Amino acid sequence: MTRPSLFVYPIRRPMQPFRRLPHSIHLLAPVLLTLLLSLSSCSRTIGYALMLWGEEESPVATGQIVPVRQESQIQGTYLVRLPGGKELAEIPVWRMRLFPDREEALQGANEYAPYQEVFAYSQRDGLPLREQADPEARRIYKLSEGQLVKVMSRGEEKVTIGNYEDYWYRVLTEDGYEGYCFGYYLPVFTSSGDPKAEVQTMMARDPMLEALLGTDWRPEYFQEMVGAGRIDLNAFGPEFGFFVIPENGEIRLVTGKRSSVFRYERLENVGLNRYVFDGPQLGGGGIRVNMQSMQRIVCTYTIADQVLSAVFILFAGDIEQIVDQERERREQIAASFSSRGPVLNSNAYGSIYLQENMRFRWDDYGGLGEQIFPRRVRGSGSVDFPYFLSRSLGDLFDGVITFRFDELEAEEGTSFLYSFDPAGVRFEYVRPQGIENLEVVRRDSSPLVIYFSFGGS
Repeated sequence: MTRPSLFVYPIRRPMQPFRRLPHSIHLLAPVLLTLLLSLSSCSRTIGYALMLWGEEESPVATGQIVPVRQESQIQGTYLVRLPGGKELAEIPVWRMRLFPDREEALQGANEYAPYQEVFAYSQRDGLPLREQADPEARRIYKLSEGQLVKVMSRGEEKVTIGNYEDYWYRVLTEDGYEGYCFGYYLPVFTSSGDPKAEVQTMMARDPMLEALLGTDWRPEYFQEMVGAGRIDLNAFGPEFGFFVIPENGEIRLVTGKRSSVFRYERLENVGLNRYVFDGPQLGGGGIRVNMQSMQRIVCTYTIADQVLSAVFILFAGDIEQIVDQERERREQIAASFSSRGPVLNSNAYGSIYLQENMRFRWDDYGGLGEQIFPRRVRGSGSVDFPYFLSRSLGDLFDGVITFRFDELEAEEGTSFLYSFDPAGVRFEYVRPQGIENLEVVRRDSSPLVIYFSFGGS
């Protein structure tokens, strides 16, 4: 029969939960050892134990298997035969896992091998240890801040609890409690030396602060755009994000709505994973950053007496590749447009010449400019396809085209719904109020409609 993995073994607790069990392995007195050895021929092995967490000077190392001769439920110990010799030692039960035979012990050791040098520590006081990998499961222990634990295994997939995402870990404490802990406040690390010393070093180092200063944080809407497959090139690119430049005492905060540069002189830790950048130029409490995780921060700052906030994330995608793919998408639509005919002619509203590199020239548009163009334009610019059709408009139109005149800002333009027929294309003007989140969601009640026929060069 195959024994279940370490991750699903029943919870074990100390035999006496209110009394701290001994940490050290106690070698029996020579006289007692002699007596026990003389009786060993009459005794039998009750099983084989895998050492889960050996002490620094333990004669049984973590991951080793030893035969077990006796179990003392009163003392909460196993009497084991030490490797390579005839000596016996008494080891706390909670440090070991007993198997009925050597074969199953070897299988258990193989399953445990990936976690043999894996430890973790609590980043907060009162972090709960639970009976099951469930936030509603009974709490059996509370970890103190900085407390070291031995990782026994990890859940197969990350889970989300509230705003946090991480794994469940099965862990063992130094006083013998074993249970499940959610990993959000439980940094995991490997150690082949002294894990306690490494915890002290990591706590002094403040990994959260290192992540804050060493990461190019991107606006959270990056992930939303990629998920929806709708990229706004006016708000997506390598220049957008929250960037800390410690050597210059500078913070650059760039989103699709604003771009600001802040100077700071001090950086203070004001609470659990909370930091403030402050200085004479940062009135109103400075720039406050709440590190919700290694992957997500909330930034609060003040501009012109207005308190603003923005969320930034650790974005794993290839930003430049995503930008290139979006530009290619728009270029393909432009090519399909001009392939029907490079000139669009209207009796009332002039001619549109589609040129290379998504450029255009619009001649003789007459009074149309006073109706729909943002301000006086000369007629040249670039065509673009940044917007999408809503589901309700998808059956009525083929797409949305935007004319950006050279005299306008990069984000300004005049947009039309369009639909092709064999001879030409019908444009229907879209007011800016009809566009939400890169999607045309409504038409005018009395829309302006223009028909163009396709012509030659």
